[in-house]
Amino acid sequence: MKPSDKFFDQLISEIEIEKKSNYEIEKRFYVVLSSCLKNKYFDKFEKLIDFSVKLDIFLDVKKIPDRFMIFSNHIINCIQVLDLGEVIEILRFCNKLNLLDKEFSAEEIGILENVKKDKLFMANLRDLFGAPSNSFILYIKEVMPLNLYYYFINYFKSYSFASDDSYNIHYILEYLNYYTIYGLSVKFLCEIKEFINKIENVASNTNSKYIEFYFYNQKHLASRENLKENFNKILRDDKEYKFYSLTMVLLGGLGPQGHGFTYSTPKGEIVEICSDILETEAIIVKYKQFLKQQFLTRLEKELRNLAIDSNVSLIIIKYLTDILNPKELINYYKRDSILEQIRMFLKENQEYQYDYKRKFQELINKISNAITLIFRKIKLQDQFKTRMDLIAENKLRSEDIAKLTSLKNKSHYDVLRERFFFQYIIKWFYEIYTSKNF
Repeated sequence: MKPSDKFFDQLISEIEIEKKSNYEIEKRFYVVLSSCLKNKYFDKFEKLIDFSVKLDIFLDVKKIPDRFMIFSNHIINCIQVLDLGEVIEILRFCNKLNLLDKEFSAEEIGILENVKKDKLFMANLRDLFGAPSNSFILYIKEVMPLNLYYYFINYFKSYSFASDDSYNIHYILEYLNYYTIYGLSVKFLCEIKEFINKIENVASNTNSKYIEFYFYNQKHLASRENLKENFNKILRDDKEYKFYSLTMVLLGGLGPQGHGFTYSTPKGEIVEICSDILETEAIIVKYKQFLKQQFLTRLEKELRNLAIDSNVSLIIIKYLTDILNPKELINYYKRDSILEQIRMFLKENQEYQYDYKRKFQELINKISNAITLIFRKIKLQDQFKTRMDLIAENKLRSEDIAKLTSLKNKSHYDVLRERFFFQYIIKWFYEIYTSKNF
């Protein structure tokens, strides 16, 4: 049993054993909820909420002791170790269960009204957390920046390397200009207008569908048409909450081979993102994929190239013809399941086993190689051009490219929207800092 399970079961037992009165049960119930939050047993917390029905308790989050202090401590601890992704997860949990619920003063109502006028920020909150409650919005706007202020002021006093705190403040304000999250490197390149001026000079001197140009020490590849469409949208007075895909960095980028991808942000910036570990899914935009008959035709050819017996090839192709869905797109991610089905089929085929028993694994390896060759990745530069062509054909939107480019389970879009959120927190933190220090 894990420590968290033991902890939870013990607390549940305490509640049941100490059943003396409804008041005592309810009081202990909320203490246990607070303990779950303090220890970050969020799954146990939700389980306990479900258990409240059995205890005949109507949940009132306002009765959970120290909930604001607990969440603030968790968030500050995350900031201390630069785990910004965990901050987002904690806030999601809070908003999902409305754990920051509170009564509002007249002043706080006024603050809420002003915050809600910022359409971009509200769109960002909905995008990250779902529909935000008023209490959640107020916590983000007032409590988080203030907690950040007190944390850094104390930090500066204890560990400052400069007599002037403005040195440290500069580091905080500039942090989101160059940092790493989820194994992805992020870099602010410039303001959008500077980028547009550079590209317009290049684009005016060529009629090519794709253009290559140098910006500072980087070489970029871009679709003329995609840039034109995006720039028209970006320069509108009424800003939209969208992150447009602009260029691919061919040289001098953040990736191991100098690659990267650039996006515009609703704040009028150009940001580059790429993997800082390995050139894996962070820049794999598209694998080859085929309909059933296309796949079988290519597989038959590869089996023949690998000198696999023609009778065995026919058996495999006939088997796959029977089991594969004609309308299903077959891609790299289905490779292992298809290979396993072939392996099991051949293993059960008595005639096949008699002739090939000793070379069974060798044959499976050849089949595996054949399937891998079929699904080999498209060159990165070709992938980017493919996406730009799909945008030109209205089959894909420029603002969706960031969602399709990822490392493990985190996309470039996740990075962009979370960065956008933290820019607000830093901005409000600095407003507090200047009001108290100047």
